[in-house]
Amino acid sequence: MNLTFTNLIELLLIAAIIIAIGIPLFGKMPNTRPFSEIDPVEEEFKHLLVRKEEILLSLKELEVDLQADKVSIEDSDSLRSKLEGEAINILERIDELKKNKKKGVKSPSKNFLLA
Repeated sequence: MNLTFTNLIELLLIAAIIIAIGIPLFGKMPNTRPFSEIDPVEEEFKHLLVRKEEILLSLKELEVDLQADKVSIEDSDSLRSKLEGEAINILERIDELKKNKKKGVKSPSKNFLLA
């Protein structure tokens, strides 16, 4: 095999490129988990806050519809009572979760999802 100076330079350049690309890719991997822990209680708390906002918006829309005569008074009253009942249940659950969080009660189960 006849190796000339240019072939040697090409071989060294290719090796340098492979090393330059390989070190960041295959170097020491960071000591982090590919999955983060998801607290089901915290997720429920976030869901309840979103649902509370949805109910408040629905109540406002219902009021606007009532003023525009799009909804009858009877329908408005029944929908309002239904939404208010759901809002009360959500607020009670939010308070319960806040009290448990202040007490330091940890959720017994952890779910793992992609971060």
